[in-house]
Amino acid sequence: MKNNGILNGIRVVELGQLIAVPYATKLLSDMGAEIIRLESAQRPDAYRLADFYDEREDGKYWNRAINFNEQNRNKLSLGLELDHESSLEYLHDLISISDVFACNFTPRVMKKFGLEYEHLQKIRPDIIVISSTGYGHTGPWSSFGAIGFGTEAASGLAAATGYENGPPVQPEIPYPDYTAAEHTVFAVMAALIHRLKEGEGQFIEISQAECVTSTIPETILEYTANKKIVKRMGNSHPNISPHGCYPCKGQDKWITITANSQDQWKSLSNLLLPETGTDNRFESNESRIHNRKELDKLISSRTLSWDNVVLMNTLQRKGVAAGAVLNGKELLFNEHLNQRNFFEIVDHHPESEVPTLPYPGKPWKMSANSDVKMKGAPLFGQHNESILKNHLGLTNESYDALINEEAVVNYIKLDPKEILVSREAREEEGSIYSYDPDFKSTIKSYFNI
Repeated sequence: MKNNGILNGIRVVELGQLIAVPYATKLLSDMGAEIIRLESAQRPDAYRLADFYDEREDGKYWNRAINFNEQNRNKLSLGLELDHESSLEYLHDLISISDVFACNFTPRVMKKFGLEYEHLQKIRPDIIVISSTGYGHTGPWSSFGAIGFGTEAASGLAAATGYENGPPVQPEIPYPDYTAAEHTVFAVMAALIHRLKEGEGQFIEISQAECVTSTIPETILEYTANKKIVKRMGNSHPNISPHGCYPCKGQDKWITITANSQDQWKSLSNLLLPETGTDNRFESNESRIHNRKELDKLISSRTLSWDNVVLMNTLQRKGVAAGAVLNGKELLFNEHLNQRNFFEIVDHHPESEVPTLPYPGKPWKMSANSDVKMKGAPLFGQHNESILKNHLGLTNESYDALINEEAVVNYIKLDPKEILVSREAREEEGSIYSYDPDFKSTIKSYFNI
């Protein structure tokens, strides 16, 4: 299928791990950019080493890693060990014919391999370089390693998240990585426009912690403007009541409800709490805030008898903001998402032994003539030969020499049993409460694949 994406013709070389850069380049690939992902067998991406399709640990398990496959769709894979001097030369050659170089390693690693912006400018003067790190290139934290759990805390997000009188609660999803990735895409698009107008490249430094801090300015402004350090409130809101997450019928079923006007409160109370019509504790938003704990308990006692989706639809028809809390399976089979064709059906390379599967689609919809059909993530080192010979002009002899030196690789020599936690162990610790042994046939039938 022809690539009609708006970034068709843009080439990005990615030296990334996990999410912050890989997710950003995935989004660029969804717009048509060519992404060449550098990989190492000595230091493989952690997502290559966990959560395998159908929990199979045999053979080339790293090609069945589901989180890796999600973050790296559409990309090309080049297995290149940068500890070899010749490999660095070929990386520099590749950068010389590319538009963007993106990396989420620390400044120390970039310096070790000669990948600082000043050096890459000599290779290609108008190169756009992305360096996404936990805390930026300057300041006392600049050399710190980072994972989402740590940057969430340092960003201020954790201090604002949690239940009243309880400790900070961090999300299961590495929010800073995704936030930084989205900011990265915005910055890359702006840099491409600037280069088109001025002929200049850019060095774009992304601090993942600062990306999160910039999205929660209220916590800082409450102090700078009002002298306040705001306490955690769980699902409550300082100026609205009711505003919460309430239990529904079934195991771990919930709904969020808020009534931010008197009309919405009347609609909600008429449905769930008709007896409160004359209760002066709840007659105004101010009184409801004062009595929020009693109100939340009352609402919870009524929502328990409802299916969360049915209640959501009922409240929405009455003009009340409500959302059923959906888990992964419920999202996959959600009528609304599937009517909008949110999930895209993706084929995988036969050697991966992963069947055709639905994947979460692009978070935007463009005109049909700009759409890019999603392709499966690459096998480890799948495009070694085509990139080195076709892009860089290596001869058969030169390519074979790199293979013999193990400078170019397509195989990971790690036993997955050393790095995995079994499903049984996760069930025992309580991190999994449901398991569907028929998931393959259920997915195949629903999506007709």
